[in-house]
Amino acid sequence: MSYMSRGVLLVACLLGMGQVAWADGGMFPTFAGSAASADQRAVVVFDSGRETLILQTTYEGDSANFAWVIPTPVRVMAGDIATADASIFDDLYYLTEPHVWGPYGYNGGLIVGCGGGARTQQFGSVNVWDTLHVDDYEVAILSAGESSDLVTWLNNNGYAYPAGHQGELDYYVGKAWFFVAAKINPARRQDGNPVDPPGLGDGQYEGDEMDPLRLRFDTPEPVFPLRISAASSKAEVEVLLYVIHRHRVISHNFNTQEVKLSSPFKGGDFAEYYEREFRNSLAEAGAGSLLVEYAGELPRYLANAHATDLGVGEGTFYLTRLRTYLQPDEMQEDVGLAQAPSDESFEVWVATASLGDGRVRLAVVGLLLVLGCVLGIASGDRDKLIRALLAAAVIALLII
Repeated sequence: MSYMSRGVLLVACLLGMGQVAWADGGMFPTFAGSAASADQRAVVVFDSGRETLILQTTYEGDSANFAWVIPTPVRVMAGDIATADASIFDDLYYLTEPHVWGPYGYNGGLIVGCGGGARTQQFGSVNVWDTLHVDDYEVAILSAGESSDLVTWLNNNGYAYPAGHQGELDYYVGKAWFFVAAKINPARRQDGNPVDPPGLGDGQYEGDEMDPLRLRFDTPEPVFPLRISAASSKAEVEVLLYVIHRHRVISHNFNTQEVKLSSPFKGGDFAEYYEREFRNSLAEAGAGSLLVEYAGELPRYLANAHATDLGVGEGTFYLTRLRTYLQPDEMQEDVGLAQAPSDESFEVWVATASLGDGRVRLAVVGLLLVLGCVLGIASGDRDKLIRALLAAAVIALLII
């Protein structure tokens, strides 16, 4: 093998070492460390006056008591309700997670079966526009002139609504919104097994994660129906929104700021570190704020992988990840979303105390390797080329 070939091979091996370290979590890994399973998780897709809202929730205890009431600004048609592929939340989560820079690394909707068709039934001021089966859910599409009538209808028809929270429904009834009410179909579960296997009693499951529901409807601006969540929240709630839009987005009625990190990561439990930094940043932004953890172009591979659920068309779309913690009294209105002043990309990069600015150090390493090659080649001596590359490699390893 020639000296030149050996030199090239050495450089390739050094670069290969970097790739191995990367894969094992030594350089630029993404990792699971925050918002893995927020209390309120949603994907909001908006394009040309039409919104796709994908929601996921969990429940504990008796599945017979599970009910889900989702307000919408217009009536959702039966054909626009389906379950979504739950893996969409995993894919979006790992794409938008923070990155650590340094040595402390870490490793389709289903067919809707309709029930009563489009025939409207009326109970007091409540209009029942449709009833249908959606995979493991029984769904009713409703509107009401009085929130008290709606509470009565929900409870009488097995959609348990918590007492003392009529005010949340007043908010939507006053705006003439519609409601999609969902409860678990007692004969089915997400995995296809009966709801009540032997030994567990009447649907008693702890912390079950339900299939996401996907709704589509027309609206002049994207919106996340947050106010209704106060009805089922007794304490602090974590809200995580993935918003897909022709532009990066902000909320026009909730203060929106980017995450700011105040200290480097010094090793240990990254989840604890980042949670502390996130809450410090939230405190600085002010109670009730939304923090941007990611903003950038939606990868086409992800849009194609979830084409049925996302339904995005041709052209460029942006993905914005917004997250916050809210007390029930801070959920007094829905989250209105609008185009941000800029489409500038944003990601959370976490520096480590031992590396300082890792990007600068890696840039220096690259320059040293290039300089070694240039000096060796300029000398016209292959032995000097090898020595220059070895010297650059030793210095690079010391820097890293």
